[in-house]
Amino acid sequence: METVEIFEVGPRDGLQPEPVFVETAKKIQLVDMLTGAGCKRIEVTSFVNPKWVPQMRDAREVFQGINQKDGVVYNALIPNMKGFERAAESGLKEVVTIMSTSESHNKKNLNTSVPEQLKIIEEINKAAGPEGIRVRSYIATVFGCPIEGSTDPQKALDIALALESYGAYEISLGDTTGMANPDSAYYVPKTILRALKKARLAVHYHKYFGLEFANNLASYNAGIRIFDGAAGGLGGCPYAPGARGNCATEILTEMFHRMGVETGIDQQKIEEAGAFAQSLSTLLYKKDGGVACNT
Repeated sequence: METVEIFEVGPRDGLQPEPVFVETAKKIQLVDMLTGAGCKRIEVTSFVNPKWVPQMRDAREVFQGINQKDGVVYNALIPNMKGFERAAESGLKEVVTIMSTSESHNKKNLNTSVPEQLKIIEEINKAAGPEGIRVRSYIATVFGCPIEGSTDPQKALDIALALESYGAYEISLGDTTGMANPDSAYYVPKTILRALKKARLAVHYHKYFGLEFANNLASYNAGIRIFDGAAGGLGGCPYAPGARGNCATEILTEMFHRMGVETGIDQQKIEEAGAFAQSLSTLLYKKDGGVACNT
């Protein structure tokens, strides 16, 4: 039977734009529900300056409060070396870096240029290796930038090869505001997948009235077997105009299950986790059919 991996980003990417602080206990409950549903890879939080993302100010407390299960990878997004140091001190064994193909979005999201952010990520990888910490890397605005418009796929390819050379074991291609289409969702990942020598490749599609599922299917047909999703379809980038939320994990798993593709996730339990995630949101349905990314 064909299998795929689902990388669950709901506790971080799903909740980060929420303007009303979600109680730490409820964030922990969401992670524990996702673990109980069979999710094997969960992005728990983000070690980012709370001045810029107030929702993530309890990162350490959330990570140390969850019920960690053997065989499940719990990780967190980090924007820079300070974030890496905080994550390492908190006991994480995997971190996730982020950067954009777009200079404008990278500056707005991370306050660095693309070359500067590449140097930061290289430094993170050098520090992570001796600590036994694995590094996953997001590339945002791969399929278009909400500020600059269309994106040259060569930029994503060049960045992916650089990230691989630094030591990233996996790279996720982010569709920051739902600008991809099934054509680009097929040929861009396929081109990058062929070029990578060691790193694995994932895709991360944001909402656009259901087009995100067509894009995931196109990437599946291109050979991708790792897909990012957020329970409840919540989330998005606080610094990306037009962001509507993430691809809903519970619908993504339903799609694959109907195709006879195994995800390892219990459908009923992931739907319950998705409903719980939505109950935590004050943004849901308030912005053009979805919620208001770091990816």
